[in-house]
Amino acid sequence: MHDTGTKNVVELGEKVPIIRQSFESSTVAYFKESLDPYFKIQEEVWGTHIRGILKRIDAILIPKPELLKLSFPEIPIGVEIKTEKLEDGNKKQIIETYHQAISYRHTRFKLNGSRHFLPLILIYPPMSNYLGQQSREFSEGFQYFATRLSGLFFIGEIFLPQDLPDVKFMFKVCGAEYFKLRRNGTFHRWNSNWGFEAYEKEKQRLIEAQLSPAEYEREILSLTEMLGI
Repeated sequence: MHDTGTKNVVELGEKVPIIRQSFESSTVAYFKESLDPYFKIQEEVWGTHIRGILKRIDAILIPKPELLKLSFPEIPIGVEIKTEKLEDGNKKQIIETYHQAISYRHTRFKLNGSRHFLPLILIYPPMSNYLGQQSREFSEGFQYFATRLSGLFFIGEIFLPQDLPDVKFMFKVCGAEYFKLRRNGTFHRWNSNWGFEAYEKEKQRLIEAQLSPAEYEREILSLTEMLGI
């Protein structure tokens, strides 16, 4: 998450954290290489939080026609990308990452000249990458609880081949495999009854209705409960 309106001031003698930019860049490059065949990727998109704070999300995915033919929904998807591993504590980083994602849920991003809530927010790498130092029992329990809690806000995870070797990509929401494209070309979609999909359909209906700006604003805000807002 990137906020504006604040300045980072370093006092004399203060320890400055090392930012492993090259490592993060390799993660971003792998992410883009893996998903570029299936999505148009818009990087660093700005939006306005409902409290008026400017925020910038790492990427927004727009499904390409080839993917839509596989029953993938025609929705924009926000993505928060982090480094693969951490040398320090992991649980705190997970909490911070999901806190960022929840703030994006309450942010309207600029797409096609208009401001839109994103129906789905995903995180990459998946949570399991941050729990390598934890016991199996703790890791599985933490993931079970966190994925279902974040799923209430329609926040999920992305899995790529280095995370699951048998997939080209998989999106997981609320503990369910929302969409999986396997390496052999077959695919699986969980169902089409998700609130965020219903929101996007209703939003398109409002756009086609050619309402006045005030009418559209009133109607679109009345739909936000479909997104867990």
